[in-house]
Amino acid sequence: MSSRRYKYHKTSSICDWKNSGVISDDFDKLYEKHMSINNCQLCNIEFNKDIMMERRCLDHDHKTGLYRQTICHKCNIQFDKQKYKNNKTGYINIYFEKSRNRYRYDKKINGKKVCKRFQTLEEAVDFKNKFENKF
Repeated sequence: MSSRRYKYHKTSSICDWKNSGVISDDFDKLYEKHMSINNCQLCNIEFNKDIMMERRCLDHDHKTGLYRQTICHKCNIQFDKQKYKNNKTGYINIYFEKSRNRYRYDKKINGKKVCKRFQTLEEAVDFKNKFENKF
């Protein structure tokens, strides 16, 4: 990776991590550690930037913001499914987006994904109730 591209990738990665709630004393050191890992720490697949499911992802604890491990996109999706089972809003299909401080309604109906975002939990619950009563 050229030094210019490396610097851009590093800067944008760290910015994304901060927006996602990752907390670190030294983001430069965390970036170097993350990029030095060549295989998923869960399934051991070798990372491949050209294949979406084999791209490297930074896994972090959503409660504390601390880095846990570097995993592939596929394993990260599996973690997301577990996270949604333990949804803090108490409503099925409504999730709180910590990085943006808003709520998201997310459901797949008849093979089509329905995803809407709301500023308050009340708006999301109203939409959920009206929308799901149609089906």
